[in-house]
Amino acid sequence: MKKDYSYWIIPVYMNENWKKEFLLINQKTENWNFWWFPKWHAEKWETELESAKRELKEEVWISDINVDQNKFRLLEYNFKLKWKQYYKTVKYRIAYVNNKKTKIQEKELNKCERYEFDKALEKITHKNMKKIFIEMIQK
Repeated sequence: MKKDYSYWIIPVYMNENWKKEFLLINQKTENWNFWWFPKWHAEKWETELESAKRELKEEVWISDINVDQNKFRLLEYNFKLKWKQYYKTVKYRIAYVNNKKTKIQEKELNKCERYEFDKALEKITHKNMKKIFIEMIQK
């Protein structure tokens, strides 16, 4: 069984009214359109934090973040892809973003947008991601 690890960041901003906003990305795919949070796989030489900073900068041009090291959620599951069995571990973290400027990586994303909690929850496409978002933010 092949092991796969991926990491997700929930980018959090404070808007001018001191309310939290969350950055969602609209992933570029051929088959469907969905909204979720930035994600990636770490390179072999990177720590989780190094890869978070690299990927956020590559995907949405965010480089000034403070990752909450005490708050995370792990999701583990098995899946099959092209006759191979995988064991997947996904780690979710929150990162507070200091700079509001974004610029998308056009080959991977259609767009990115910031939303307050209720609108972000409405926009997120996958039910499992909605559940994790609620758990991470309301703790």
